[in-house]
Amino acid sequence: MIDKIFDLCVKLLVKIAEVTGTTYKTVNVIIFCVLGPAAFIILLIMYYNVKKDVTRYKTLYDKFVQQDMKNF
Repeated sequence: MIDKIFDLCVKLLVKIAEVTGTTYKTVNVIIFCVLGPAAFIILLIMYYNVKKDVTRYKTLYDKFVQQDMKNF
């Protein structure tokens, strides 16, 4: 099964190389050495921003909930 998936991926990369007029190696480098790490870095930045927002909203939530609890 793994061999079939690998062969399919290689055929896809070869087809992409034919369509773009480049080589298999160039497509491979672009995908795995440029786009892959770039996507990873973008996801890390997005994760950091979401974590920062969650922390900020949790702080505000805790502040207002505690104030409301004191008023009861």
